[in-house]
Amino acid sequence: MHTMYQSHIIKAGLLVVSLFLGLSTGIAQSTDNHLTVLGDAFEEVAADQGTLSVNLTYSDEKDITLVYEQHKAGRERLAALLNELKVPTKDIQILQLMVRKERDFSMGGGGMGQPVEKFKGFQRVAIKFDDLKRYALVQQRLASDGFMDLFSSFSVSNQRDIELRLSDVAVTRAKEKAERMAKAASRTIKRIVRMGDIEETEAIGYIRTNQNNIYMNAYNMEVNRPVATISQTFRITASVKVVFEMN
Repeated sequence: MHTMYQSHIIKAGLLVVSLFLGLSTGIAQSTDNHLTVLGDAFEEVAADQGTLSVNLTYSDEKDITLVYEQHKAGRERLAALLNELKVPTKDIQILQLMVRKERDFSMGGGGMGQPVEKFKGFQRVAIKFDDLKRYALVQQRLASDGFMDLFSSFSVSNQRDIELRLSDVAVTRAKEKAERMAKAASRTIKRIVRMGDIEETEAIGYIRTNQNNIYMNAYNMEVNRPVATISQTFRITASVKVVFEMN
């Protein structure tokens, strides 16, 4: 009887301890020691590289071989001009020639909008420049010699270095913001628990936007406009989400 009474006491004691531990555990889980902060940084950078694409398009209504011959003659004339302008061969990329048969629905070809079948070829030649002044000279010369179907694009040579530097700045700003927020709550920052972009798909999110797309389009349409008069500026942005543990 005495032993049974002691057993009941032990079981009751264990139950009280279990309840206490359970309550303590619940309180710990409900306490939020994490602070999530967003940090970002940006920099506006002038483009220092350019790519000039020359589109070669020829067609013939009857003979596909004439299309190939026209393209060959066009490539040779373009190559001679680029050689005269001292454009290095390594900076010239000739993409694959595509020829197909298609219908032309434009007025005049078949009369009253009637479609006319023709063989049409398309080929693009891309020329890269590390000097935008040279870019402008070559572009204007090509246009004056009849190569009017041109497309311009610009880039920043050290973009990756800028992105890495901005990511460090973004993390630093996130930490400064977290320290201010923790101080307001009479807490301190202990360590970084996790970092991710705003979508949490990778460590740092980078965005590069061209601030002068309108001017780029105008430049493509007005091929004789000097590129030196157009400032090509990119805004490179790094964004990061940082989760901190607080003391």
